[in-house]
Amino acid sequence: MKKFLLLIVFLGMQQVLLAQDIIVKVSGEELAARVLEITLHEVLYQHPDSLSGITRRMPKAEVFMVKFENGTKEVFEQHVADTLGVLTEGMTPEQLHALGVADAKQYYKGNGAMWGSAASSMVMFPIGLAGSLVIGATPPKVKADRVSDIRMLEDQAYLNGYKEQAARKKRGKALAGVGIGAGIQLGLIILIMSTLSAAP
Repeated sequence: MKKFLLLIVFLGMQQVLLAQDIIVKVSGEELAARVLEITLHEVLYQHPDSLSGITRRMPKAEVFMVKFENGTKEVFEQHVADTLGVLTEGMTPEQLHALGVADAKQYYKGNGAMWGSAASSMVMFPIGLAGSLVIGATPPKVKADRVSDIRMLEDQAYLNGYKEQAARKKRGKALAGVGIGAGIQLGLIILIMSTLSAAP
């Protein structure tokens, strides 16, 4: 019975020791700790093996993220913003513009403009062209899931290149939609005319 009780106490102690937070430093080093408080400039923590309960302080600039024992994480925004500088470091505005153009070619589809334009031109062919013109002239929306890296949207040269190429692609898709709509309408007219002429 004593051994069984000792085993239960040992397992309970092990669970307490394993339940701890992890501080991930900017250098990549992981530090097991019990995080007590995160202030504006510091992270206050205790070492899990410390019997004296000394509260230690670490500057927030040295901390990339805190993984809490319950599975949640807190990433400090200053480091996310700094990574944009690392991404664009050494790139000229022309290179960033070209990268935006390449991303728009790869990720922006513009299918909504094509089908909207097709519907507009199909409903009333000559009048529907005005709707297709408006669809093609409307600037495209830049969505976060249509870029290679969302952080690049913070760079103006990249954003300008992306928007220019996406607008060109959207105009092309709207023009293709006019062709689709006009083709469908022309096909329907031919079908109706052939049906009427074949009737006795």
